[in-house]
Amino acid sequence: MINSLASLLDLVPLPAIPAVLLVIFFLAAEAGFFCHRRFGGSGGGEDESQVLSTALLVLALLLGFTFSMALDRYDERRQLVVQEANDIGTAWLRAGLLPAPQGPELQSALADYARVRITSPLPHDTARLARASALRNRAWSLTAAAQATLDGPRAVSLVSAVNAVLDTGTQREKAVAARVPGEVTLLLVGFSAVACFLLGYMLDAHGHRHRFASSVLFLLMGLTIMLILDLDRPVDGAILVDQSAMEALVASLAPAGG
Repeated sequence: MINSLASLLDLVPLPAIPAVLLVIFFLAAEAGFFCHRRFGGSGGGEDESQVLSTALLVLALLLGFTFSMALDRYDERRQLVVQEANDIGTAWLRAGLLPAPQGPELQSALADYARVRITSPLPHDTARLARASALRNRAWSLTAAAQATLDGPRAVSLVSAVNAVLDTGTQREKAVAARVPGEVTLLLVGFSAVACFLLGYMLDAHGHRHRFASSVLFLLMGLTIMLILDLDRPVDGAILVDQSAMEALVASLAPAGG
C-alpha cells in the first residue's frame, strides 16, 4: 500500500513536483493558521516557536539522510557503468587469445552484449533483461567450451574476465532497480507537510501570516525534494548517469561485433 502510494510520485513529471508540493505545503500552513485561530491555547508565540524549531531540525536531518541515500545510489550506478565497460573490454581482449573459431565467436557475443548494455534495462523492461541474460549465458557457454583449449594460466585469466562481466552485469541491474524506499519518500513528504502546518500554527500565534516568505520556503523545500527524486530516477529527469564509457566501448567493438 505504501509503495503503491509512493509510486504515484513517479507518474508526476519532475518539473511539476515543486509546484505540486508548493500547493500541498501552502494548504498545510493555512490549515495550521486556521487551527491555531480556532483551537489555539493560551501559550505565547515562544512555545510554538520551540516546537517548530524542533520539527524543522528533524526535517533537515530527514532531508539530509534521504539526499545522501539517493546520491549514494546514483554514484553506485555511475561507477558500475564504467566498471562494466572495463570488464567487457578486458574479456573481449582476452577472448582474442583464443584460436578460431572460438575466439571470434566469444568476441562477437561480448560485442552483442555490450550493445544491449549501453543503458541498463529497468525492472519492467523484461525483453531487454531476457536478452541480456541470454547473451550472458551464451558468453559463458562459449567460455566454458573454449577454456579447454588453453593452458592453465590463460584459461584462468579468460574465465576470470568473463565471470567479472557476468557479476558486474547483475550488480548493475540490481543498482538500477534499487530506489529510495517508498516509506522514506512518503515520510519525507508527510513530515514536510506537518512542518508547514506547524509553521502556520506558529505564525498565527505571532499575528502575521507572511504568505510570500512562507511560499519561498515551501518552494525551496519542493525543489530539494525534486532533486532527491531526480537522483533516484535512473532514466528520466535532468540528472542522468553518464553512459559515455559504454558508448565508447561499443564504438570500439563495432568492427569485430559487426
